[in-house]
Amino acid sequence: MEAFFNLFKRKVETDGPRTVNIYLGFFLMVNLVLGTGFLSIPYGFYSSGVLPSIITLLFISCLSWLCAIWVVETMARAQGYNDYKTSGTTQESKQALHFYITPIRKFEPTEMCDLFIGRWMKIVYAIMLVTIIFFAAMAYSTVAGSAWSVNIPFNFGNLRQCRDDDFKDNVFPEDEGCGNAYRFCVFVFACIVLFLSVLPLKEQLIVQVILGLLRFTAIGAIVIYCLVHLFGGNVIENCNNPLYEPEFDIVNVSDFSSNFSLNFTYSMFNSTETLKEVFLSFDGKSWMVSISIYSYAHILHQAIPALTHPIKKKEWLRGYFNALFLTLASMYLIMGIAGSFWFRDCINETCTLNWEPLARPGNAKALRALSYFIVLFPSIDVLSAFPLVIITTVNNIYTVILGRDTTKDTHIKFYILQFFMKLLVATLPLAVAMFVANLVTVINYAGLIGFFICFYFPVILQLASQWKCYNVFSAANGTSINCTKIFSDTSSVGDKSPLISQIGHENLRKRLLSFFLSRQSDLYKTPYSLPYLSSPLCALIVGIISSTFIVITIVSLAI
Repeated sequence: MEAFFNLFKRKVETDGPRTVNIYLGFFLMVNLVLGTGFLSIPYGFYSSGVLPSIITLLFISCLSWLCAIWVVETMARAQGYNDYKTSGTTQESKQALHFYITPIRKFEPTEMCDLFIGRWMKIVYAIMLVTIIFFAAMAYSTVAGSAWSVNIPFNFGNLRQCRDDDFKDNVFPEDEGCGNAYRFCVFVFACIVLFLSVLPLKEQLIVQVILGLLRFTAIGAIVIYCLVHLFGGNVIENCNNPLYEPEFDIVNVSDFSSNFSLNFTYSMFNSTETLKEVFLSFDGKSWMVSISIYSYAHILHQAIPALTHPIKKKEWLRGYFNALFLTLASMYLIMGIAGSFWFRDCINETCTLNWEPLARPGNAKALRALSYFIVLFPSIDVLSAFPLVIITTVNNIYTVILGRDTTKDTHIKFYILQFFMKLLVATLPLAVAMFVANLVTVINYAGLIGFFICFYFPVILQLASQWKCYNVFSAANGTSINCTKIFSDTSSVGDKSPLISQIGHENLRKRLLSFFLSRQSDLYKTPYSLPYLSSPLCALIVGIISSTFIVITIVSLAI
C-alpha cells in the first residue's frame, strides 16, 4: 500500500494537476455508478435468459450513454445561454453563439431545469432527486450495518453469531444482541461517511482512487473465480439457494490452490441445465424485472455536473463518457455471463452472497480469505458512493434555495452553509437506518424515480435546451418569425385576431417540423454534439422508449 501511495505521489508531481483531475474524474464516476445495484446483474441474466439479457443490457447501456452525452450538451448550452442573458445589449454580442463548459462554473440539473423548462420543473426534479438519494443513502447504511454485524463479531450482548436471516425478512433484527451490533456498525459507518461527505471532492482523491481500484479488484475476483470453474470443466451438481432454504452443509471443499471443485448437498434444486439451455432460455416476467436492474446499474446522470467539475480539460468530457460506459458495459456483460453460467439456479439476487458459505470455518484458508473479501465488498464499496450522492443532493438543494450554483459563492459563510447542509442531509438517512434494517420493498418502488433521473430528464433537458436556443438565437439573428410575439399580439388586433392566431399556429407548426426534422442546427449545436444522435428527433424517440421501460417496470412490480 505504501508503494502505491509513493507511485501515485510521483505520478502527480510529474504530470501535474491535469493528471490528478483525470484520475479523480474517472474514479468519481465509476464509484458512483458501481454502488450495489450491479451485483444483481448475474441474477437477472440467469432468471431472464443470457441472450435476451445481453441484448437488453447493451441497449440500456447505449441509451444511458446517449443521455449522459445529452446532459453534457445541456451544460454547454446553459453556459452559452447564460452568457447571452448577461451579455451587453449590442447586436454583435447578442448574435455571438458560443456553447462551452467553463472549468470555474457548473450548472446543476436543477439550475438547467430553471433555465430551459421552468421553476416548477426545477422543484419537481429536486423532490425526485432528494427522494431517491435519501433511500439510496439509507440502503447504503443498512448494507454496511447488516454485513459488518454478520461477518464481524460485534454482538457483545448474548455472543450469538448473527446471520443473514436475522436481517433478510425483518424490518429490524428480532434478536436484541444482533440489533445492538447492527446499530454499532451503522454508527461506525456513519463516522466514516460523515467525514467524507463534508470534504470537497478534490480532498477525497486518494480515498476515491483506492476504493475505485477495490471495485475493479472485487469484480475481477468474482469473474475469474467463475471462469476458472467453467473452463476447468467443473459443474455444480447440487446447490443451495439461501433465498429459499437457509440450512445447508458443505460436504467437500478441496484445497483452493490445487482444486476448485465444489459440491453442495441440497435436495430441492439442482443444476441440470446445459450452458446452451441457460444461454437461450427466456422468461418474460423475469425479463421485465431485469430491465429495472440493468437501468438502475447505469444511474449517474444527476451527478454529472458535480463529478465532472474537477476535470479541467472539458473538451475531453465526451471521451470520458465513451470510456466510462464502455468499461461499465464490458464489466456488466462479463460478470453477468460468468456468474449466471457458473451458479445457474444457485445464484442469489445479490451475487456476493453466494460466497458466504465458503467464508465459514472448515474451508481452505485462501478460499475463506477470498470469500470474506467478496462478501464484505458491497459494505466497503458504499463508503465512497455515500458521500458522492450526498454532495450531489446538497448542490441541487443549494441551487433551489439560493437560486445560484455553489461555484458562484466563494465567501466563507457560504462554505459554512454548505458544510451544515451536507451534515444535515447525510445525518437524516443514517438516523433512520439505525432503526430500519430492511428496505427492499421501499427501494423497489423508489427505484422507479431512477428511470426519470436516468432517462426522462436528460431527454427533456436536451429537447428544451435545443428548442429555447433554436427560438431565442434565431430571433436574435433575425432569421425567423418570433412565434411568442405573434401570440402576444393577438389580443390587440380586434377582428383580425382569428386570422393572426391561425398564422401564429401555422408558423409554430412549421417551426416545430423544421426543429424536429433538422439533423443539427448551429443555433443549438455544441462541441459535444453527436451526428444524428444529438438531433431532436432522436431525443424524442428515446423519450418514447423510456416511457415504455417505465410502463414495463410498473407492470413487473404489480404482477
